[in-house]
Amino acid sequence: MSLEILNNRTNNTHENEQFRRVVEIIEIAFNKLGYNGVLIGNPFNESYSRFRADAILYYDNGLILIDFKDYKGIIKLPPNENEFHSAKWHNESLKDRSRLEIKAGANFINPFRQLVSYRNAFRELVEKNKYLDGINPARICIANIFSGPIEVHNEVPRNLPYYKLIQESSLSNFLYDFASENTFTENIANSLKSIFPAEKWIKDVSITIPDPIIEKQITEIDSDVENNIVDFIKEKEGGILVLESMSSDDRDVWLRFITNEAVNYNIPQVEKWSHSARISKKIQKRSNIETEGIFSVIYGGSDIEGQKEDSENEEQEEELQEIIPLKSNKDIDEKALVIIAEAHLISRSLSQSELLRFGSGRLLEDIIKFLNPESKRKIVFIGDPYSLTFGKDEDSALNLEALSELYDKEKIKHYRKPIDDDYSDGKDNLRTDLATSIENSLFNNLNYSFDQTTLIDLKDDNQRIQNLHSWFTKPFLNEPDKAILFYSKKDCLKTNKWIKKQCLKNGEKLATDDLLIVNNNVSIPDESGFQIPRRIVNGMFFTVLQIKETLQESIKIRQSQNPIILSFTKICVKCLSISGLPETDVWILDNYFNSEDDLTKEEQIAFRVFVNRKIDDEKRKLKFEDSLEYNRLLQDKQYNELSNEEKEAIKTLVKNYNLPKEKKEKIKTSRNARNLLSNYYKKCSKNLFFQVKNSDPFVNAVFVKYGWAITVHKAIGSNYNEIIIKGHRKENDGITNDSYFRWLYSGVTAGKTVNITSPKTINPFMDCVFEDNSINGVSTKSKQFLIFENYEIETRFIDKVKSLENKNVVGTICEISKLLEQNGCLLESTKRISEYLTKAFYSIPQNENQQFILNIDNKGEKDNFAVSNIRVDKLNGADEIIVSTCIADCLDQKQNIVSTTDDKPELPSDFRQEIYSAWFENCENKNIALKIIQNHNNQDIFRATWEKDSLTFRVWYGTSEQNHTKGFFSKIEVLEKSSETILEKLKDLVYGF
Repeated sequence: MSLEILNNRTNNTHENEQFRRVVEIIEIAFNKLGYNGVLIGNPFNESYSRFRADAILYYDNGLILIDFKDYKGIIKLPPNENEFHSAKWHNESLKDRSRLEIKAGANFINPFRQLVSYRNAFRELVEKNKYLDGINPARICIANIFSGPIEVHNEVPRNLPYYKLIQESSLSNFLYDFASENTFTENIANSLKSIFPAEKWIKDVSITIPDPIIEKQITEIDSDVENNIVDFIKEKEGGILVLESMSSDDRDVWLRFITNEAVNYNIPQVEKWSHSARISKKIQKRSNIETEGIFSVIYGGSDIEGQKEDSENEEQEEELQEIIPLKSNKDIDEKALVIIAEAHLISRSLSQSELLRFGSGRLLEDIIKFLNPESKRKIVFIGDPYSLTFGKDEDSALNLEALSELYDKEKIKHYRKPIDDDYSDGKDNLRTDLATSIENSLFNNLNYSFDQTTLIDLKDDNQRIQNLHSWFTKPFLNEPDKAILFYSKKDCLKTNKWIKKQCLKNGEKLATDDLLIVNNNVSIPDESGFQIPRRIVNGMFFTVLQIKETLQESIKIRQSQNPIILSFTKICVKCLSISGLPETDVWILDNYFNSEDDLTKEEQIAFRVFVNRKIDDEKRKLKFEDSLEYNRLLQDKQYNELSNEEKEAIKTLVKNYNLPKEKKEKIKTSRNARNLLSNYYKKCSKNLFFQVKNSDPFVNAVFVKYGWAITVHKAIGSNYNEIIIKGHRKENDGITNDSYFRWLYSGVTAGKTVNITSPKTINPFMDCVFEDNSINGVSTKSKQFLIFENYEIETRFIDKVKSLENKNVVGTICEISKLLEQNGCLLESTKRISEYLTKAFYSIPQNENQQFILNIDNKGEKDNFAVSNIRVDKLNGADEIIVSTCIADCLDQKQNIVSTTDDKPELPSDFRQEIYSAWFENCENKNIALKIIQNHNNQDIFRATWEKDSLTFRVWYGTSEQNHTKGFFSKIEVLEKSSETILEKLKDLVYGF
C-alpha cells in the first residue's frame, strides 16, 4: 500500500505549501523504511467539528495528529510546566531578536493547548465508533511541525511523552523513532478515510494557483461596547457579559473582536458556540464565522440515563425516555472564555419530548452548570433582544433576571446598543418600529412604510400566485433563497400542498422534485464505505430525486389497544445545504411527514420502543466478553488487584448478561468487583448505543416536511433573498402584545425583500368609542365615576383592605369609612365577590352582634375599573339616613366636571404626549383653543373654545400591560357643548387622529 495521501485543500496558502513539503518528507521516509499508511490533510467531520487538526498520519508505528506552524528561528517555550500549559509561546528572530507571538488559532493561548483539545475531540470520536476499537486514545501522538529551522529554548515537560515539537527537517527521524500500540491496519485506515472524506492529493499541478483574494470589510466597533468588553475580559474572576443589538452585523463584529482580544489578555482558551448545528450553519453562511452547536459540546456524557442493563418487561421499555446527560467539562479550561452567539435562542424553558431529553431539559441552566459558576470561566451572551426565543421570553439567556437566578448577580454585566432609527428603507423602518415597541413595552402602533422594494404590500391575489409560480415551478438545485412564512404548521401544510398541485404539478403524495426540510439531527449510515454526507442537521434542505421503497413495522405498546404502525420510506435526495450538493439515500419516517404537526404521543413511544429493540438486538449479537471494553477490564489495574474469587465472580456475571432471567446464576461478590464490572459494561452499552444511532438507517430516519412554506420559528437566523409572510397569525389571535411584535420582527428579519399579506395595523384609537352625553347649551352632569390616583391608605385601614387589588375600590372604601366613623360605624372587613363587586362590612353602634353591608360596584377594563356606585346591601338595624348621607357625600367629594377650575395640568410624558401635541397643533391651525383642564388616573379632561362656542370632553385611556390596554384610548366622552358645530369640528380633529 505504501503511503496513500488524501487532502481537503485549505484557504491558507502557507498550510497548503507546508502540507506539500511534509508530504515529500514522509514519502521519502516511507519508501526507504517500507512503511504503510494513510495521510489525510485538513480532515473534517461535521459530527466532530471540534476536531480541526491540520493532518492525520496513521502508519505502521502509530497514529499522529498534526498541526502545522509556519515559524522559524527561536521557539521560546515557557520556563515551567504550569506556564507551558497556560502561557503564550513566542518566536524570536535569529538575526535581530525581534519577537512574535506564536498563534494557536483564535481559540487557544498556545499550540500545545490547541492540540490537546483536538486529541480530546478525537478520543470522543474513537469511543463512539466501533470500527476504531483497535485504537488506544491514550497512545495517540500529537505533534506541532514547525517549518523551521528552529532552535527551542526551554524544554517540553518530560511527563508529556505523546506530545512532540519538531521541525520539518527532523520529521523523518521522528517517524522512525516513534512507536505505539496503535499499529496500522487496513480496516482502521478505511474507517478513518470514511469518517474524514477527502480528495486524492494532486502532487504535481501544471497551473499556478494564485493566493485567494479575500476582501475584508473593516467595521469599527463603538467605543462604549469596546470598553465594556475589554473591562470584562480583564477581570480576574469569572462572570457573564450580555451584549445585545438588533443588528446582525454588530453581533458578528463583536464576536470577532472578543475572539481576537481575548488572546491579548492571556485567555488560555476561547470557545464560540451557538444554539445548534442549524444556527451555526446560518451564522457561518452570513459571516464566515465558525461556531459549534451547544448540544454537541455539552451533552453526551458517560452515562445514558434511563438505560437499563436488563429490560424486565416491555412496559419498562415503552416508558423509557432517553436522557442525554452533560459531558465532563475537563476539555474547557478553568479560565476559558465562552462566547455564545445568537444567545436570544438560548432559554431555560423546559424542552423535551416523550423520546428524548437533553440534560435537565433546560438548556440555559445546563450551560451554566456545565461551565460551573464557581470557576473562573467567563461567558459572553451575544444576541438580539427583540427576536423570538425557543421558549418564554422571560427565560431567555438575555434576560438578566433569569440569569441572576442561576449566577451571582454581582458578576453579570450588560450592554444593549440603543436602537438606531437612521433607517434607509421600508423593511428597516418596520424592524425599528417593532423593536422600539418591544423596548418600551408599548404595542399601540403598527404601520408599514411600504416602498415596493424592500417592503411590499402583497394584496393582489394574482401577484401572489404569480410569485409562487415563478419561485417554485422548477425543482431547487441549490439551497432555496425564497420562502413563505406562516405562524401555524397547518397554514404551511395547506400552502405546500397547493404548490405541489399548482406549481410543480407532481401529485398530492411525496414525489420527485419535492423540496423537503429536515427537522432532526441524524447520521447517514455508511453503506458504501464513504460517509458523504456524514451528518444531516436540523434545517437542511433536500430535493427529492427518487422514491424507492416503503417498509412498515408494527409496534405494540401499553398506551394503545391497537399496534402502532411505523412507516418508513427510502428516498434518494440531493443535499442542498451541504457543500458539493451530494446525493444520498435516506429513510424518512412517514408518520411524521404525513402529520399536520408532530408525532402523536403514542407514535413517539412506539418509535422509542423500536429504537430500543434495535439496541437489544445488537446486544444479543455482540457478547460483552467479546468486546473491547471487556478486554480493557481484564487489563485494568483494579481488576488485577482483585482476589481470584472476585475475578471468577465477574466472569460469571459477564456470562449472565446474555442469559434469560431464569437461567442466570446467582452470585455473591464484593461491591468493588460489581462496580468495576458495571462501569465497563456501561461503557460498552454506551458505545453500542451510539454505534446503533450512527449506523442503523431506521434509527436514523429523517423527520422531514415540505420546505417551500415554513414557520417563522423555523426561519429564525435565515437570510432569504425574498419572502412572503402572512401578517395574520391565526383566528382570535391578539396582536397588541409582545408575542406578536416579536414574531413579526423575527419573520421580517429573515428576508432581504419582504412581501406581506394581510398586514395588521394598530393605532391607539382602534377600539375607542365616541359618546356624546351632553345637550346643546346645557351643562349636563355626567355620571360620576370614582378614581383614586396614587391613593395612600391610612394605617388603620391597611389590614382591612390588603386583599383587594382594585385601587379605586380601596380608595372608595377608605373614604366612605372616614365619613361613617364620624357616626360610630367602623370598618370591620372587606371581601371581593367578583371582578365588578366588592362588599364592605361595618359595625353598628349599640349592636355588637350585627353588621351592615355596603356594595361597591366598579366598571370593567374599558372604564379602567373605576367605581360607579355605592349602595346598601343589608342595613341590619343601622340608621338608613346616616348611611345614605355618607354615601351621597362620598360620591359628591369628586368635583363636578362643569365646576372644575382651569389648573393648567402639564402635558403628560407617556404615549399621550405625541397624540395630545398633535391635537393642540391641529386645533391651533383651525383657530380652536384646546387645553387640558384636569388630569386623573386613566382619564384626562379637555376644554375647547372656538369663537363663541365651547366644548368639554373626557378621554379614557389604559395603562395595564397585563390586560393589553396600555397605550390605548377606550372612550372619548363629550360632557358639555354649546353647539353641534364645534362638536363636528373637534370630532374630526380628535377622534379622526
